[in-house]
Amino acid sequence: MEFREEVIKILIEKAAKMFNLDPATLGPETSFKDDLQCKSANIVQFTTALEDEYDIEVPYMEFNRKATFKEAADYIAELCDE
Repeated sequence: MEFREEVIKILIEKAAKMFNLDPATLGPETSFKDDLQCKSANIVQFTTALEDEYDIEVPYMEFNRKATFKEAADYIAELCDE
Protein backbone atom coordinates (compact mmCIF):
# COMPACT_ATOMS: atom_id res chain seq x y z
CA MET A 1 0.00 0.00 0.00
CA GLU A 2 1.29 3.43 -0.91
CA PHE A 3 2.10 5.72 2.04
CA ARG A 4 -0.63 8.28 1.31
CA GLU A 5 -3.21 5.50 0.93
CA GLU A 6 -2.15 4.15 4.32
CA VAL A 7 -2.64 7.58 5.93
CA ILE A 8 -6.08 7.92 4.31
CA LYS A 9 -6.99 4.47 5.63
CA ILE A 10 -6.04 5.55 9.17
CA LEU A 11 -8.11 8.73 8.81
CA ILE A 12 -11.09 6.74 7.52
CA GLU A 13 -10.87 4.23 10.38
CA LYS A 14 -10.57 7.02 12.96
CA ALA A 15 -13.47 9.02 11.46
CA ALA A 16 -15.69 5.93 11.25
CA LYS A 17 -15.09 5.25 14.94
CA MET A 18 -15.42 8.86 16.09
CA PHE A 19 -18.59 9.63 14.14
CA ASN A 20 -20.12 6.13 14.03
CA LEU A 21 -20.03 6.00 10.22
CA ASP A 22 -19.65 3.23 7.67
CA PRO A 23 -16.01 3.38 6.49
CA ALA A 24 -17.21 2.60 2.94
CA THR A 25 -18.86 6.04 2.84
CA LEU A 26 -15.53 7.80 3.47
CA GLY A 27 -12.63 8.37 1.08
CA PRO A 28 -9.81 10.68 -0.02
CA GLU A 29 -12.20 13.53 -0.82
CA THR A 30 -13.98 13.37 2.55
CA SER A 31 -13.96 16.88 4.02
CA PHE A 32 -13.20 17.36 7.69
CA LYS A 33 -15.54 20.33 7.97
CA ASP A 34 -18.16 19.90 5.22
CA ASP A 35 -18.72 16.15 5.54
CA LEU A 36 -17.82 15.47 9.17
CA GLN A 37 -18.44 18.88 10.80
CA CYS A 38 -15.21 18.43 12.76
CA LYS A 39 -14.62 20.55 15.81
CA SER A 40 -11.20 21.41 17.21
CA ALA A 41 -11.29 18.42 19.55
CA ASN A 42 -11.92 16.10 16.59
CA ILE A 43 -8.93 17.50 14.70
CA VAL A 44 -6.79 16.89 17.80
CA GLN A 45 -7.96 13.25 17.82
CA PHE A 46 -6.89 12.86 14.18
CA THR A 47 -3.48 14.45 14.79
CA THR A 48 -2.92 12.33 17.89
CA ALA A 49 -3.73 9.13 15.98
CA LEU A 50 -1.25 10.08 13.25
CA GLU A 51 1.42 11.09 15.75
CA ASP A 52 1.06 7.73 17.51
CA GLU A 53 1.14 5.79 14.23
CA TYR A 54 4.16 7.51 12.68
CA ASP A 55 6.03 8.79 15.76
CA ILE A 56 6.01 12.37 14.46
CA GLU A 57 4.74 15.71 15.69
CA VAL A 58 1.78 16.97 13.67
CA PRO A 59 1.34 20.74 14.09
CA TYR A 60 -2.34 21.30 14.84
CA MET A 61 -2.69 24.68 13.14
CA GLU A 62 -1.21 23.46 9.86
CA PHE A 63 -3.16 20.17 9.90
CA ASN A 64 -6.36 22.11 10.61
CA ARG A 65 -5.90 23.97 7.31
CA LYS A 66 -6.24 20.73 5.33
CA ALA A 67 -9.73 20.39 3.89
CA THR A 68 -9.82 16.72 2.86
CA PHE A 69 -8.31 13.40 3.87
CA LYS A 70 -6.19 13.53 0.70
CA GLU A 71 -4.75 16.94 1.60
CA ALA A 72 -4.04 15.69 5.12
CA ALA A 73 -2.33 12.56 3.75
CA ASP A 74 -0.15 14.70 1.47
CA TYR A 75 0.83 16.82 4.47
CA ILE A 76 1.68 13.79 6.62
CA ALA A 77 3.74 12.37 3.73
CA GLU A 78 5.73 15.63 3.68
CA LEU A 79 6.31 15.44 7.43
CA CYS A 80 7.54 11.86 7.08
CA ASP A 81 9.67 12.60 3.99
CA GLU A 82 7.65 10.11 1.92
